[in-house]
Amino acid sequence: MKILTQDNYYEPDEYMSSSLFKKFNKCEVDGLIPYSDEKSIPLLVGSYVDSYIEGTLDKFVSENPDIISSRGTTKGELKADYKNADVICDFIDNNKILQDFLSGEKQRIFTGEISGVPFKIKMDSYSPHIAINDLKVMWKVTDRNGNFYDFITPWGYDIQLACYQEIVYQNTGEKLPCFICAVTKEKCINSVIVKIDQVFLDRALYVVESNIQRYEDLRRGRITPIGCGVCDSCISQRNSTPIISLADLIEGVV
Repeated sequence: MKILTQDNYYEPDEYMSSSLFKKFNKCEVDGLIPYSDEKSIPLLVGSYVDSYIEGTLDKFVSENPDIISSRGTTKGELKADYKNADVICDFIDNNKILQDFLSGEKQRIFTGEISGVPFKIKMDSYSPHIAINDLKVMWKVTDRNGNFYDFITPWGYDIQLACYQEIVYQNTGEKLPCFICAVTKEKCINSVIVKIDQVFLDRALYVVESNIQRYEDLRRGRITPIGCGVCDSCISQRNSTPIISLADLIEGVV
């Protein structure tokens, strides 16, 4: 098996990862589509903050020069679309609780197996004997009434942390508590730390164990994917236009 490093971790290899599993779990067709090299502004803002926290910001900026203005009075500064990233970093720097939760070993890599499938993880903040903490930069973490809502399960963060916990356990014998540390991109930055209770981690791991062999077979070309029919990957493969009735739309059957 390939020895994983910070430099080659994201290269295609024999390992399944939580991000690839979630991609398959959303749609099997989409799971087979390679990740795009094109990076959206929201993704770059999140990656900027991640790099700042792990101490690799200079490397990130050198690899993404387009985020820096090259002309006019703002030459050398972050472009307007990315200035909020610095504000978020300052917010984290001045938030003792977030600092404490994110003070563990950065980007620690472990490998193992889930249901016989080789699996790799890379954690935002790993504190041996204490916890596994993951940083998320979100649009919002509250509803219109200001109440925190579930952004964990829709984004599969329970699945991600369940995989982290299991692979760490395989390597260390420690089943550590898991937390999501979320910070928002709002003008008035909000934040919350969510402990993912063990019952939800166990349920999420069961989902992984129950489906990972099929997704591995898909990845190896042994079986044919079943598409969801509604994601971009599925729509892009349509060779016809559906014909439906208003009744279908009103009844919500399409």
